[in-house]
Amino acid sequence: MLEMLKHDFLRHALAAAMIAGASLSFVGVYVILRRIVFVGAALAQLGAAGVGLALLTGQSLLLGGTVAVFAGIFGFILMPQQERTVSRESLLGAAYALASALALLFVALSPVGEAHITSLLFGDLLAVGHGDMELLAAACLFVVFVHLFAYHAFVAVTVDPTFAHSVGVKERWVNLLFYLSLGALIGACIRAIGALVVFAFLVLPPIAGLIWAKRLQVAFGIAIAIALLSAVLGLWLSFAHDLPAGPSVVAVCGGLTFVAAVARWATNLRLR
Repeated sequence: MLEMLKHDFLRHALAAAMIAGASLSFVGVYVILRRIVFVGAALAQLGAAGVGLALLTGQSLLLGGTVAVFAGIFGFILMPQQERTVSRESLLGAAYALASALALLFVALSPVGEAHITSLLFGDLLAVGHGDMELLAAACLFVVFVHLFAYHAFVAVTVDPTFAHSVGVKERWVNLLFYLSLGALIGACIRAIGALVVFAFLVLPPIAGLIWAKRLQVAFGIAIAIALLSAVLGLWLSFAHDLPAGPSVVAVCGGLTFVAAVARWATNLRLR
């Protein structure tokens, strides 16, 4: 571990993974509770498609990914709640499939070619520089600040919308703020760590946190801790065994979540 931290690019990669992982896992608790996991997957792929289009047209990668994610956010908000023939989940599935295909096609047609496809999907943590770090940190800190400021409103609307409405919480505006913050976070993280890593941090650590915690605050803490540990162990594994950084972080994150689920199941059996 000490040998790994001697290299500037690895320190940048570790900082980026930890900042993005902690922020995504924090917001991801709401994603799991709201049962909008597929929204997170679709937004991550839309961000990847936006980055691919930016590569093709020579535009800012951060701007391309962010614009695509926000387009997806507004599309989701405007999507009809109930349809007899085509459900929301079906439309999200179509968006996910189309965005995945477009992301690959845009990169394949761009001047950089297919060499950047893996980077687009899994991120290129080892290429994160000072400028990327500053933008990523600023965006993540801003989103976390918004969530801390609106914590009680977010929790009320997520856990008990009826109660939230009865005490005067404007559910529509709170939801709009939540989805905009989610879009801003995914848009900021997608360029640095890739679509797969974004989705993994958004889902896996929060699952572990909610499995173990009886209080929501504890679930946030566990999710963040697992994300941070995954970033550290994943990058160490990548450095020690010459493995791709993004997939290594995701594999460790999945492994820790699996261990947490099995440990919880074993604990429940012991208590019966």
